[in-house]
Amino acid sequence: MDNLTLEECYKILNLSSEATLEDIEASYYKLIGDKLKTNNKQDLVDLKQAHSQLIEYYQNNEEKKAKKEKNRYQSFLEKTINKQLKDLGIKVKVESNPNDLQIIFNNIKPTKKVVITKLIYDILHQTLKDSEISVVISSMDYNNNLIWQEKIIICTGIYAYKAYKYNTNILLKEAEINTNTYGLPFAFLIAFVVNFIDPLAWFISMWIHEFGHGTVAWLSGYRAMVTFAGTIISPNRSFFVYLGLLILISLTFYHGWKEQKKNTMIGCVILGIVQFILTWKISYSTYEMLLYFGGIGGEFYLSTLLIIAFYWRLPKKFYWEFWRFFALIIGAVTFWGSFTKWHRIARGKDQIPWGTFWGGRGDSGGDLNVLNDIGWSINKIINIYNTLGFICLLIIVSTYLYYLWKSNPVFRLKINHYFFTNNINK
Repeated sequence: MDNLTLEECYKILNLSSEATLEDIEASYYKLIGDKLKTNNKQDLVDLKQAHSQLIEYYQNNEEKKAKKEKNRYQSFLEKTINKQLKDLGIKVKVESNPNDLQIIFNNIKPTKKVVITKLIYDILHQTLKDSEISVVISSMDYNNNLIWQEKIIICTGIYAYKAYKYNTNILLKEAEINTNTYGLPFAFLIAFVVNFIDPLAWFISMWIHEFGHGTVAWLSGYRAMVTFAGTIISPNRSFFVYLGLLILISLTFYHGWKEQKKNTMIGCVILGIVQFILTWKISYSTYEMLLYFGGIGGEFYLSTLLIIAFYWRLPKKFYWEFWRFFALIIGAVTFWGSFTKWHRIARGKDQIPWGTFWGGRGDSGGDLNVLNDIGWSINKIINIYNTLGFICLLIIVSTYLYYLWKSNPVFRLKINHYFFTNNINK
């Protein structure tokens, strides 16, 4: 039997060319009932053929429309992603499937997996509206073999509340970037405010000052007990102190090694070397000088240590993920107060803190009084503490920029590509 034309199909079914699938079905079953009554077999055959052809025609049209829409959607996403990745010299291919969205890269190494995943997550999160969609990110080599694959879920708009269930690593990475970006500036903002409240700022820095004395004593093998506005130190060196501290350093190193905390391991090695030198290699007069220097010196170097340790990942037994925020604020308050104070002293706008808390400015046993007695001039005292302050400030800023760079792989990748491209062009 020859195929009918579309016009003939519509005419047989008593339909216009604007009819829908529902209209075709309704008209067909109505007419077939009427034809059965007349028992006209040819009419029934024509009716069935017209119905079958129209259904096939409409289904083909729907498939073409769906395919066209799919291609347009894929093209839109592909252009959007490639536009964002243009500066990196990376291109993707996008395939939209019923159950997921496939994003395919060519020859991206596994070391770039986290960076690429974060990039795609950010781009799609900004592009897709009111979506909950599974995205499979793949890297294929030139022979079309899989190098690596990662699955993420994009939840935006009305589905955004579900985001916390998925992509834990990405969300943690975002939190780390935000913490590393805003943590230090916010801490120094608090420090700026707190230092207008003299009693509070003094109370915080006083403890760091005393621990400055204490750390010199402990690392030199002397017993020391830090108290309010004073540190009680034994006049005799104790092997027990040296051994006890060395054991603590060794245990910390062990846990750092066990949990692969490189910063902890490096810090322990440096601390062990410093302890050995201070205990066995320096004279008593040098120890005394460092002890008295270590009070105000500790306000700089201990506060700096607290600040930069904010970016370290210490062993779990330290509960550092919780305590590091307090350490950062204490360090920032102390450092800012001491740095600005000695800067004012250098300009003649503040007084040198002679004496002691308990004995007043006239107490000859004060840290700076003793340093002055052993030959440190006033200018030397001012210059040394100011120089120490600027060195510590440089360490803080460098650490901040380094971890900002390290924790933001997207930014790092863009910078690397920028310089790499420039070098090629040259």
